[in-house]
Amino acid sequence: MAEVTFHPLHPWALLPEKPKADRAGARAERDAYQDSFRYLRIPRLPADCPPWVLGQELGWSLRSPLTLTMRPLEDIGLAVPDAEDPQQVGRRLGGQRMFQRGKDWIATGDASWLHLGDYRTPTGGWEGMFIPNGQGTVEWRLGFAAQIPPGTFLMVMPPPTPCVPGLGVPVGVIPAKAVNAMADRGGMSIAVQIDHPVPIHRRQEIARIVLLHPDSLRATAHNSTPTASATTPPRAAAAEAHDAPEAPHAAEETR
Repeated sequence: MAEVTFHPLHPWALLPEKPKADRAGARAERDAYQDSFRYLRIPRLPADCPPWVLGQELGWSLRSPLTLTMRPLEDIGLAVPDAEDPQQVGRRLGGQRMFQRGKDWIATGDASWLHLGDYRTPTGGWEGMFIPNGQGTVEWRLGFAAQIPPGTFLMVMPPPTPCVPGLGVPVGVIPAKAVNAMADRGGMSIAVQIDHPVPIHRRQEIARIVLLHPDSLRATAHNSTPTASATTPPRAAAAEAHDAPEAPHAAEETR
């Protein structure tokens, strides 16, 4: 059985949790309707449907490590010539805040809320929990590291039942080598996109991670075309056989 290990890198981090469907609570609610109300009933419980339960309990829940209001981010990608100062370029472009990502820069307008997640590092400095990631997305550092088996993958996805309207989580698949290396680069992070101001609370589920076997990415599908006999109803096939002209008899042997 594959094993996954999570460990915190900072005291504020919340480790992923295994979700659990509250089937007992759902059945108690159904019984209360039946015992107490004349007309209202819950005729069918999702909690009694095994595929639904497996979907709800899939993977591990990622939870917000702090409480704040996230706001939409308008950004633009820029190149800063070697002879120019990035901050002066930002001021020249109307007070844009400049964030370096690789060789290029991302300029944003009013993004002061990004600094609400600045946290102290073990060396005493400050790091940003939220970093512009381009195309309106934000990299969200969650303060923990994950260790998954070599050759596997970790898929980041929205929760099965989105509980944070306005907070988008792009689906992504990360190979084990990259996941395990995140421990030395600030820990696990996900990308999010904010459509409108969204209040987020500590311990609120924001995303889901799922361990993938390599076969999940290598699997192929083959579509088979049904034969005519398989697609023709039995009665229609019999009628066609009855109406068909008789096959010519073999020529009789002459003597």
